[in-house]
Amino acid sequence: MIYAVYVTYNPNLKLLKRSIKSILNQVAMVIIVDNSTVKNVDFFLELNNTKIFHLDENIGIAAAQNIGINKSIEQGADYIILSDQDTIYPVDYVEKMIEIFAFDEVAAAVAPRFIDVKKKSIDGFAILRRIGFANIYPEFGCYAIAHAIASGLIVKVSTLSDIGLMQDDLFIDWVDYEWCWRARKAGYKIIGNADVIIQHQLGDSSVDIGFREVNLRSPQRHYYITRNAFYLALYSNLLTFPQRITLFFRSFRYIIAFPILAKPHLINLKAVFLGFYHGSIGKIGRFDVE
Repeated sequence: MIYAVYVTYNPNLKLLKRSIKSILNQVAMVIIVDNSTVKNVDFFLELNNTKIFHLDENIGIAAAQNIGINKSIEQGADYIILSDQDTIYPVDYVEKMIEIFAFDEVAAAVAPRFIDVKKKSIDGFAILRRIGFANIYPEFGCYAIAHAIASGLIVKVSTLSDIGLMQDDLFIDWVDYEWCWRARKAGYKIIGNADVIIQHQLGDSSVDIGFREVNLRSPQRHYYITRNAFYLALYSNLLTFPQRITLFFRSFRYIIAFPILAKPHLINLKAVFLGFYHGSIGKIGRFDVE
């Protein structure tokens, strides 16, 4: 059986409903774990095969995903699709994705390509190099990749006993990458399926700076992005030393870009410097910037 797990936080209800309807007929059950401060997604109870679990507070995407994963496993799920609240799936999504597992027995998860609706281009896949990461942009075929975003990722439940669940003290951001690195460390593969494309939204807005487009979010999110990047670069044993060094120095781009490109500038400056400091000293868990 295939279950879909959504983690929601004050969602755009129209977009969330469109997302769920795009996958609902392809799975046995949709489980919504709601981190929202306002409980407003109960109307999804009118949809068949949908269950909602309201949380008393925002416990972060990683912990909420773990709740949804455990609920799915209790119901007998063999595969779990992790989804954000704004992802739109093609009608043959599950069919084209799930078949990949039959061809590679050590695949722990399969990820699609995605179109970021805030940007002009289709994102590719990340692969590991000896001293860092590189992006590839295939138009078809399957590839062993370094990591993938959580939304649209299909996880094979039987591998979780070796890999474990999401690292909840990261709270949000880099959670999916860390899990993928852990899967690879345990001897599994993360497969990128270039034949399948989903629509997804990374960030609240995007700024074109000429040679690339930068996704921008809230100062709170900029804190977590910066903190967890430096934390993983300094403290994670899931990457080689050269890869960690590369990640460490590449992460300074967050300290430069977010305060310059995102308003309010001073609050974003505070957020990234706090993120850098906390990541450097190994302080993780929930932290409210404002």
